[in-house]
Amino acid sequence: MRFMIMVFGEEQDVHARPPEWAERLAAFMVQLEDELAFSGELVSSEVLEFGESATLVDRHGGRHRGSFTGNKAPLTRFWLVKVPDAERAFVIAGRVAEVVGGAVEVRRAQEETHRP
Repeated sequence: MRFMIMVFGEEQDVHARPPEWAERLAAFMVQLEDELAFSGELVSSEVLEFGESATLVDRHGGRHRGSFTGNKAPLTRFWLVKVPDAERAFVIAGRVAEVVGGAVEVRRAQEETHRP
């Protein structure tokens, strides 16, 4: 089973935290990704620019600065993991949520739509 584990946030929220928090967060993320890669569970992961850097492209080809999420915090980081069951994905997400200090979204990928 494949799951996407997603972290959402705003740039100002990150800068409002002490530098020590950012250092602990970065160290945790490196350790987590190493563990997931070693176990064979990590399919891919990405750190995204903050939402202010996003560009929306509308159906007419118009381009607009900002995130699609509007008032909600935009997606900042995600992992695609391949795990035996949802419980394992929830355990990984719980570890991330504890370190980032907020909720983390978990969604199952539809297996029948997977393309290499």
